[in-house]
Amino acid sequence: MAGDRIGVWNELVALGEAVRRRKALLADAEAVAEETMHRARCNIELLISRLAGMGYRFAAPAIERELETIQKSITEPKLNAYVLSQLQKAVAAGKMPASVLNPKENPGFKLHLATLQKKKVALEAEIERMATMDPLENPRIFYPPEEQTAKNLKATEKVAKGPLPLSIRSWYRHVGYVSFAGAHPVINPDGFAMADPLVVRALPDLMHGLLNRQNDKTVLTISVNDLNKAGLEGGKHYTISIPNPCADVDLENEWRQTTFVHNLRKAFEWAGFPGWERDASAPRDAIAELADGLLPI
Repeated sequence: MAGDRIGVWNELVALGEAVRRRKALLADAEAVAEETMHRARCNIELLISRLAGMGYRFAAPAIERELETIQKSITEPKLNAYVLSQLQKAVAAGKMPASVLNPKENPGFKLHLATLQKKKVALEAEIERMATMDPLENPRIFYPPEEQTAKNLKATEKVAKGPLPLSIRSWYRHVGYVSFAGAHPVINPDGFAMADPLVVRALPDLMHGLLNRQNDKTVLTISVNDLNKAGLEGGKHYTISIPNPCADVDLENEWRQTTFVHNLRKAFEWAGFPGWERDASAPRDAIAELADGLLPI
């Protein structure tokens, strides 16, 4: 509260697991985490509004890529290679008519095409709806904590057989799911992975990853990587390992090799697009305008 944010977080991180051993110290650490994520929530809401005002296309590019894939499957229907080989064997054995080898005549594939058509219509309607929807009300962009959050946090720690870091607990208590993935010709050009927009997965999505255990640790994907955010393939997702009783946690596989809180700090310095830090030609004027007045964490 007095302004020594980085120093305080460095002290808490340096304490390691000892941060939970004394009640008074734990209470102070929790207060720091709570205030940090309260500020993060304020910053995120402000950035979403500012980005929307400059025409940022939240989520839409990803939906459009999905639509393109669906449209191609509809107009150029192809049977899965394995399914095709099995059907060919069945036709050769006289068990099925040759017509099943034609996707347009295959009963099972017809049902699949009908499902794709329905999905296409739904996605087209969503894109149209997003054009007038307040982005803060769009769950593809921001989904704040709900009544179930406290119960989900408790269940996550129970399955993980240990606590979540204080930073992660406070994030989900105050912020929840957020995704700045999208496109803008200046801030985040479509198909260009440099910007690495801020994305933190929803708590229920993290809970689904609890079965992926490595030794006595659970490795959870907390965000897709910079390539995937741009619709490109490759790279490892950004993960955290739990249980972790510390104040903060390493963000594994992230190119900066830092902690969750430090990554957030950098994200707000760069208006939600911390990847630009590694590019000498970053759109600094636009970023500075977006980030003006954000609360320091």
